[in-house]
Amino acid sequence: MTLSISRLKIIAKTIDGDYGVDIPFEKGLFILRLDNSHGKSTCINAIAYALGMEKALGLGSSKLPFPPSLTKALEGKDGTEYSIIKSSVMLEIGNKAGNICTLSRQIVGSDEEGIIYQYDSRIDNLNLNNHSKLFLHREGDTTRPLGFFKWLDSFVGWNLPLVPNFDGKEVPLYPSIFFPTWFVEQKKGWSSIQSTTPTFMKIKEAKKRALEFILNLDVNDTVKKRAKLKVDIDSELQTWKAVHKKSEILAARVFGQIRGVADTPEAKFDQYKIDISIKKDERWLSIQDIAEDTEKQLLEFQIKSKIESENSQFDNDIQCKIDSFESEIRNLDSRYVSLDSEISFINQQVYSTNIRVDNLLSDQRKYEDLKKIGELKIFANTKLNHENCPTCGQDYTDNLIDMDSGSSVMSVDESLDFIKQQVQAFKSVAENYKFQKKKKTVELGNIKLALVEARKSLRKIRESIHHPEIILKEEELRQKIKLENSVESYSETISSLVNIRLEFDSIFRKYSSLTKQRRNLPESILSPLDMKKISILELHLRKLLVDYGFSSFSPDKLEISRETYLPTREGFDIGFDTSASDGIRLIWSYLLSLFKLSNDIETNHPKLVVFDEPRQQEANKFSFTTLLKSASEICIGGGQVILATSEESSVIKESLQGVAYTMFSSEKSEGKIIRKLHG
Repeated sequence: MTLSISRLKIIAKTIDGDYGVDIPFEKGLFILRLDNSHGKSTCINAIAYALGMEKALGLGSSKLPFPPSLTKALEGKDGTEYSIIKSSVMLEIGNKAGNICTLSRQIVGSDEEGIIYQYDSRIDNLNLNNHSKLFLHREGDTTRPLGFFKWLDSFVGWNLPLVPNFDGKEVPLYPSIFFPTWFVEQKKGWSSIQSTTPTFMKIKEAKKRALEFILNLDVNDTVKKRAKLKVDIDSELQTWKAVHKKSEILAARVFGQIRGVADTPEAKFDQYKIDISIKKDERWLSIQDIAEDTEKQLLEFQIKSKIESENSQFDNDIQCKIDSFESEIRNLDSRYVSLDSEISFINQQVYSTNIRVDNLLSDQRKYEDLKKIGELKIFANTKLNHENCPTCGQDYTDNLIDMDSGSSVMSVDESLDFIKQQVQAFKSVAENYKFQKKKKTVELGNIKLALVEARKSLRKIRESIHHPEIILKEEELRQKIKLENSVESYSETISSLVNIRLEFDSIFRKYSSLTKQRRNLPESILSPLDMKKISILELHLRKLLVDYGFSSFSPDKLEISRETYLPTREGFDIGFDTSASDGIRLIWSYLLSLFKLSNDIETNHPKLVVFDEPRQQEANKFSFTTLLKSASEICIGGGQVILATSEESSVIKESLQGVAYTMFSSEKSEGKIIRKLHG
């Protein structure tokens, strides 16, 4: 991955002609030397603006990172002020393959906001009719063919990863998120490492995601694989729940219950144990047994379908039927009332149990809060956890009740464990009640249906008492139809149950495969290669800190966090332990170490670092000179370090004798860098 800058041209059109600056850059160490307030930061910000990175300059809602001399008006050589008609910036860049192109972007004077023109040629050879018009800062600028960051991603050789945002979605890692890892602007960039990282994309842990990308850590793949597996596993769980719901509906059609499968996959799943149970004579039987028994009843009924013709027998048969239905209705009514009472009791128990669980969870949170507070050393000498109830605030003695000397009060940890056990116990009780309710509700449905049938049959017999032979035949026919319908319903249900078993088995196989893949992911997110990169980065950082005269503490005590990939000391942000000037040295060292690492191991670093006025907080000249020399040395293997400074050119030349570098300098006597262009 390489991105180099070979030329910058800024043009501001006025009625007095064109003003601006034209700066040729070279690879290696390049020093842009201008006096303060003479356009140094304007040039550096123009580089960022041409690359579409202005949102990473710490400007907040401000759109343009330029002074009035490029946006409103500028002064001519004679002091006359001229309004800006139109202004633009052109940046000539190259990549590892040696391809050169020019980016052109308007500053003011155009209604094409958020457009960058890309030319496949150098600035001097531009064909204004042959360009690509690329958009940015709009949806799709990282993914669509005409999106600028999609083009830049391809030109540099990056492959922007998908990262999670706070909306629960995955979005491409916006280039301006990792821009501060190799570009530091003057005003806010030196306050801390990556201080100008933008937040508008709402990316979770944006700085960490940026460093993972620049370092090209395998953690990106691991995190994405883990996230993808989670989505796939959740999808299979949802499918399982949907099929389970479908199986419950199937069982309800025959007033039964699904058995042998839970609403979530279990390790000992066996598709052949999935069955529908139906209650008959106080026993829960398999639908297979019920179906066989019903078919047997139908066969017996067909054999005995001949009705005796003796009239004297009809009256006895009818009376027996009436007595039988009345007895059945009484029994069903009694059972209905009993079941209804049981369900009401269960509902009350579920309600009471849920209240108990809520109360226990509330107590658990209070004890957890008390434990957290108790662990803080700041309260070590207080009486926070002594003689005062954490729940109600009442005072109490060492013993809440009259205990003998051998008794002891439970500790906070013991109380917390006890409450957690109680929560689990009551939750289990509530689930058991719900299971019982489900069974009894199914049984109640069966009784309702049986009551309707029995009352209907009794009403038919009583309404047609004067034609007993017809009634018996009708009843016989009704029983036959009922048995035939039951046989057909059971047959269809058994057939559907076979398909549901196959669905569950298919889901379980996918679910098992996905969970196995998740278990096989490395326990440590960082791979061995990741650990190697961080270790080398750590060594480079320590050495550079020594070279730059870091003195707040021994650089050997510094480490790179395996969590944030930032410098730490004993697990804490070392910004709190350093002087202001050492804080600047730390930023120099860390960002140049990222560059140096790319010379040792393949990373996504563009081998380009841009520092605007790196001599902040009066960092001494020795440190600054060492910075320049080390920057030149880092570029020996390729790459570019651009430093903008207001140091005297004579001092720089004297300090860098024998060091490879290029300098573009403009003296104070020549005026500001944005000046009248000729030719």
